[in-house]
Amino acid sequence: MSRPQILLREALNVTSTPRGVNIAGPSRLAIALTSRSNPSICPIHHPHRYYATSVSSSSSSSSTSSSTSTIIQKPQPHQHPAFESLSQELSSTQPCFGARGDEIELLTSPQMFYGRLIEMIKRAKRRVLISSLYIGTEEAELVESIRQALTNNPQLRTVFILDYHRSTRLSRNSSSSSLPPSTAHLLLPLVETFPDRCEVWLYRSPKLRGLLEKIVPERYDEGWGTWHGKWYGVDDEVLISGANLASSYFTNRQDRYIHFKSNPSLLSYLSSLTRLFTQYSYLLHHSPPAHISPTYTVLLPNPSSSPSSSSSITSRASLIWPSASIHPRRFSTHALATLTAFQNSWRSSNANRSRRVDIDTWFWPVIQSGVLGLKEEEKNLVKVWNAIKKSYESDEEGSKVRVDLTSGYFGLYKEYKKLVLDSPASTQIIAASPKANGFYGSKGFSRLIPEGYTLLESRFHREAVRRGRAWDEEKGVGVRLREWEKEGWTYHSKGIWLSPSSSSSSSSTSNSFLTFIGSSNLSTRSLTLDTELSLIMMTSSPSLRKSLGQEVKTINKDSKDVGDVTWNSEDRKVSWLAWVLVALGVEGML
Repeated sequence: MSRPQILLREALNVTSTPRGVNIAGPSRLAIALTSRSNPSICPIHHPHRYYATSVSSSSSSSSTSSSTSTIIQKPQPHQHPAFESLSQELSSTQPCFGARGDEIELLTSPQMFYGRLIEMIKRAKRRVLISSLYIGTEEAELVESIRQALTNNPQLRTVFILDYHRSTRLSRNSSSSSLPPSTAHLLLPLVETFPDRCEVWLYRSPKLRGLLEKIVPERYDEGWGTWHGKWYGVDDEVLISGANLASSYFTNRQDRYIHFKSNPSLLSYLSSLTRLFTQYSYLLHHSPPAHISPTYTVLLPNPSSSPSSSSSITSRASLIWPSASIHPRRFSTHALATLTAFQNSWRSSNANRSRRVDIDTWFWPVIQSGVLGLKEEEKNLVKVWNAIKKSYESDEEGSKVRVDLTSGYFGLYKEYKKLVLDSPASTQIIAASPKANGFYGSKGFSRLIPEGYTLLESRFHREAVRRGRAWDEEKGVGVRLREWEKEGWTYHSKGIWLSPSSSSSSSSTSNSFLTFIGSSNLSTRSLTLDTELSLIMMTSSPSLRKSLGQEVKTINKDSKDVGDVTWNSEDRKVSWLAWVLVALGVEGML
């Protein structure tokens, strides 16, 4: 057995407790989470064509029936062969899943996202899976809905995987506030009440270690990488988003949200992925057994004067590293091997998920974790841009595509900037205006972040002009820069849409046929520091394509063009301190 196979077996070994931890709950829970039940289907070759299918025909005037084999012609996501080749390339390297377009819904608002999440939790019977950067300490209703679900359903298992630093960081007013002092404290009662059926895991990026770990102020720990993947699963339903679980993301912070109404195979994949990452995360425990070595235990931070700090439960609560054989700061090599083997294992079973003849939508999960050396997003988006370029090598009407790209933060990864500028495709980029940036008006150095993005955006605009890619409104070609702003709202959406560029296309086929959606901000930070999960999705479903097209229209409604006039205006002047921070390389941490 090869070394990667051995590591994969260790990662998915759910019949034994992780070494160094002797707690009954997690080992039993893992069995339920890694089961690949009722797999959906996805092919490696020609995933958008439907081949010979047995069709029964009968006549009311005859009692005889016959079975005939016929080819069912389904519309392609795009007629250019470059995108057929792209689907094959993606399936040759990535796990692939399929669904019908009417099994997928794009939610349009923070309120819809919150309402759907609560609805899903209330009907949970078997499993709840939550992956996010953090949960806001004010989200008592969300946690209560999970507690009620666990109380009402004895078979229900719940797993959280969150970021270590963000989830243990004490709120500034934790000493006087009636709210829990951190996300970990918020979830601690669930762990205590349901020790065998609720796990909270906190992933800590291995980038921050050694001397840096000692001298970097706690507020800036996240600058060296976070757990950033956002997936929310209940039984066989999955929500993929870029949104975290806090009040602003449920009220006035715009993001994207995609709901797979029933896809047990996708949720099994995400459950197994979560289980794999628990090898490299701390387990929150309300009262660790005495035999757990202090070497692998970190006391949960508590505010010294918090009303809750005197609680015996809170004072004993700890974070436990699960394995003595894996160093909590030096696991990158081990994690890369297990993740690579994990992805290869799911990719090798693509053909087993390719038998449903009604599928018109395919999606490929891509994991990006630069600190671990895993760069699936970067590699596969290069393939997407190569397909875009190939579509322009044909003079055939309707072969070309247009690109819409958005991110709440204009810190585009350098390779992505180059791909946009080198591409012949008309490309629209939408970012948050300074007022729609989540750091607008904040204190300390973070108040300079919107200025830093203005500087990066203006530099990119000048480079587009220099390269002859400035937006030409009359011809509708080039790179168009826009900023999103809505009174009282912040902007957190991110993703890519590909649509046919031909003006002669019918309304049903001019909508987007490919999208990139998930947690990645497409930024230098996302590609090099954070751990992200996103989907590349292609569809020929008219209803889903219409929804994707509507997403772009909705974002555009609150956006306006920016250019030289914008950068020269008084309210967009960049301070010398922001210039210095960008010059020092802070761009990679934004």
